[in-house]
Amino acid sequence: MEPKTRRWVLISGALATTAVVGVAGALLWSGSRTVVVADEPAKSAETPSQVAQSFLTRAFSGPASAAIYTDAPAAATTALEASKAGMGTSAFQASLATSEPPPADATTAELTAAVTWTMPSAATLKYDVKISMTRADRAWKVHWTPALIHPQLTEGASLTYRKALADGALLGRDGKPLVQGSIPDGLYKTITATAGDVRGTDGWEVGITAGGAFTALDGKKAEGGEKITVTIDPARQAAAQAAVDALPQGAAIVAIEASTSEILAVAQNKALAGTNPFVGRYAPGSTMKIVTAAAAMNAGLVQSGTAVPCPAKATIGTRTITNAGFGHDSVPFHTAFALSCNTTFGDLGSKLDANALPAMAKRFGLGADWNIPGAETNTGKVPPATGDQQVENSFGQGNVVASPFGMALVAATVVSGKTPAPTLMRGKPSEPNDVAAAPPAGVLQPLRAMMREVVTSGTAKQLAGIPGLAGKTGTAEAGGGTAHGWFVGYQNNVAFAVVVENAGSSASALDATAAFLR
Repeated sequence: MEPKTRRWVLISGALATTAVVGVAGALLWSGSRTVVVADEPAKSAETPSQVAQSFLTRAFSGPASAAIYTDAPAAATTALEASKAGMGTSAFQASLATSEPPPADATTAELTAAVTWTMPSAATLKYDVKISMTRADRAWKVHWTPALIHPQLTEGASLTYRKALADGALLGRDGKPLVQGSIPDGLYKTITATAGDVRGTDGWEVGITAGGAFTALDGKKAEGGEKITVTIDPARQAAAQAAVDALPQGAAIVAIEASTSEILAVAQNKALAGTNPFVGRYAPGSTMKIVTAAAAMNAGLVQSGTAVPCPAKATIGTRTITNAGFGHDSVPFHTAFALSCNTTFGDLGSKLDANALPAMAKRFGLGADWNIPGAETNTGKVPPATGDQQVENSFGQGNVVASPFGMALVAATVVSGKTPAPTLMRGKPSEPNDVAAAPPAGVLQPLRAMMREVVTSGTAKQLAGIPGLAGKTGTAEAGGGTAHGWFVGYQNNVAFAVVVENAGSSASALDATAAFLR
């Protein structure tokens, strides 16, 4: 190539490069390829309507890209982003009203747009906005103002959509929502099935948020909803569950607030299978002596201070009865109770009327029945008896059976002195069926002192360090197998029953009681 020709090519290349750079910085050479590097249109919209439509199309899909069509991009971006966040997944649409093009020399114009927000509730919010246009340097811009988002919007405010939550809820005793896992699964299922859908229907509201204040523009109030408090106490329930979980044998605890009969805790461990503390029935053993003592005092057979025989072994009718390795010629009745003298109670039982024990048991809630919303229950059974059967029933063997729930009611009745009305869901009272009047006041005060003596110097004296505790131990033969262990009692206003299957004695029940109360 001749030198002259080469110079012409180089000059032409330079001119070509200059021409490309001059197109708004839109293209760069890269070898033999051109690469687009700017996202602005190469040619601005020519009319106010075109600029306004471009702004509206991008306003809430890409606020920053919409803001470049305004005369205040930074302020517009901030405000659009705030309302985009406030409206969540609401869908925005806007359409410009038809208008005549402005004169060729015009520097301002005003347009109108119809706005529709379709919210997550499927409701719509509709309004019009005025769009002021200005022209500078031969380009039309949207004049920025927060009123472009909504006519009532001011600087620093944002459009907001939010749910109006229905206030119905199933609550725990602590006022917090009751969640699965906080109470036994079976109980949770029966409670939620009974309660049904308490939440109601959520509503919605859309409005303007400014400085933490919310001004509603439109909405629909939440409907229905019911707040139901389940009486289970989270702390008591956790303590009861931990106490039974520490035992290898099947074990259960039921606790009741004596003054209200509200059920505070219902716990069982995994080893207790095929039943639950509300319906599982066992021979109550010597815990039945609470009822027998009340029946004997009510019948005038004995009073708290009456001297009674407590031999190590006695034959009553055809039944030979023994104590747990001890005997006394004579002790006050309250001491016989504290030491759990089977021979004393067998003798007293033989002298009672056939219906005395069943009638008194029912006055303590044992053998009575309630329809309790949220739970299926069975307190137990104390049938009428005579002869040997009556003797055995008097110290909790024979054909007497009780559930932990039933015995917790017995303890609650001792404390409160009134007929229990067990409740699991506030506002949904239990319906009594075959429920008797409360025990006579004359037997309750001495009975409370006798149950306290069990702890201070009787068969539960290992718990003497727990203040205000009173109760009754029990060991119940289980069809020739290892005996079940019981402790039934109360501390202040909390009444409870503890049962441990195949424990051999009441020792495990006492250990569980200590863990529960401490």
